[in-house]
Formats: sequence, structure tokens, C-alpha cells
Amino acid sequence: MPPPKRIIRGVKDIRTRSGTPDQVIVPYKAYMAITALEMEKFRRETERENLMLRLNNVNTRLQTVESEKAALLQRLGKEGAGRPTRRPIKSSRPIRDCPAAGQAGGFKFQY
Repeated sequence: MPPPKRIIRGVKDIRTRSGTPDQVIVPYKAYMAITALEMEKFRRETERENLMLRLNNVNTRLQTVESEKAALLQRLGKEGAGRPTRRPIKSSRPIRDCPAAGQAGGFKFQY
């Protein structure tokens, strides 16, 4: 006995609620959407205020660094002439007598 004829359905045959007249704006859903948008707006404004505060702090610190740098450079310019010369650093290790690079002895192997 052959199987009964079935209708093969695809993705196009799935019934959805999109496009139905039920999409009329329901007041409580609209108010909930407005509330969500207002909360996001408040969060973003708070985030922006915090970022602006941090940016102002960074700019203030950069100005302070520049003024300190200028003061140090000015002091170096005034005291640069009387600065003592540096002596070379002497090592406390004894100096080994090493042969020149081309005359290095090393091992010689014979096979």
C-alpha cells in the first residue's frame, strides 16, 4: 500500500504574526518602550559626564607636566655652565689579556 500523499512544506509556509493587523500600538507597550529609551538616555548622559570629567583631568595633568618640564629645562639652562664633567666609570674586575680575534687558539681536532 503506497504512503498517503503528503504536502511537503518549506520555510515559506511557516505562519507568522508579522503583517497582521494585530500590530496596532498597545499603549502599555509604547510606554514601556519609551521608559526603556529614557533609561538608556540617562545611562549614556551619565557615561558622557564621567568621560568628560576624566578627559578634563587628563588635560589638566598634561598642562602640569608641560609646566614642570619647562621649569626643569629652565633650571638646566641656568645651571648648565657650572655642571661638573663626568668621569669614566672604572670596573672593579681585573682585565684579562685576550688574544686578537684572528689569533684565537682554541682546540684543534684531528680525525
